[in-house]
Amino acid sequence: MDIEAFILIGGQSTRFGADKAFFLFEGETLGGRAARVAGMALHAAPVRFVAASAGQFGSRLTDMVGDIVFDRNPGKGAWSALDAALSNSAAEWTLVLACDLPFVSTELLQQLIGGCIDEVDAVIPRQPDGRLQPLCAVYRTGPARSAVEGRISSSERLPPVNMLFEDLKTKIIQVDTNELRNINTPADLY
Repeated sequence: MDIEAFILIGGQSTRFGADKAFFLFEGETLGGRAARVAGMALHAAPVRFVAASAGQFGSRLTDMVGDIVFDRNPGKGAWSALDAALSNSAAEWTLVLACDLPFVSTELLQQLIGGCIDEVDAVIPRQPDGRLQPLCAVYRTGPARSAVEGRISSSERLPPVNMLFEDLKTKIIQVDTNELRNINTPADLY
């Protein structure tokens, strides 16, 4: 399968109090952990990182193992991160994984990848609470890039990123575990 992975590390981490991507958890940074899990799911395919700007983390970016791409539309949150990943992907499919989802397993990512068929443009997990998790998903690069660019260019105030799935043929995978738990404070890790 023609697929690339992008780890989203560029959030502001205001509630967390430190850069989530570099926070140590169980012996590895959250960014490194996400890259390791994605790399295992893709059988060692290259993994790249998406950061808001070259100045966001200063020299700490050199700690990341893998190429780093930057937002083309800073200030647009998750929309901008998806745009950066999709516009830098040369593969038919693009896996995105936010670094603040540290409990995501290789098996879940492989399940998402396994859902990539000709009839869909995105494969996304549904959390136990019913919400879709667009920052742990696999997108058909061309249609998803067009949809994201269209949303960014047509709206000064962007809707929640889950609205993207109104524009794509989407396959939903139900997840009945807590592995999609988003980390907003260090206490959420424990």
